[in-house]
Amino acid sequence: MKRLITATVITAALLAWAPLAQAQLGPENRYSPDQVSALIDRVHLDLNHAYVEWQFPGPDRDRLNKAEKQLREFAQKWRNAKFDKGELNDAIGSIQHVLDINRLPVESRDALSGDVERLRQIREAYDRHEIG
Repeated sequence: MKRLITATVITAALLAWAPLAQAQLGPENRYSPDQVSALIDRVHLDLNHAYVEWQFPGPDRDRLNKAEKQLREFAQKWRNAKFDKGELNDAIGSIQHVLDINRLPVESRDALSGDVERLRQIREAYDRHEIG
């Protein structure tokens, strides 16, 4: 019981300090090239998972492959301090189009929807001049 209480207190403390740590890091670090690359890797994993679960029609599969390529190119440019908003927009649009017209399994749909939301957050941070 004592261990449970200790674990709960530690967890609560970490959760309370997380926003402070994030505020200190700021949006610059949240959207660092390494963080963006990690997100792109996550999108890649989620797309691969969706490919295994669902048979996408040829045009949708091509659209998703193109989106993945655009995201990798975007991440590479961002690593070189160039934010290519057009490439990011195109990739987001391609993934969103497939989400809109396919009946993906719930787990894949939720994962890809979350990925698109995080990509939109990057774009919004750029629009607010928080990054770039």
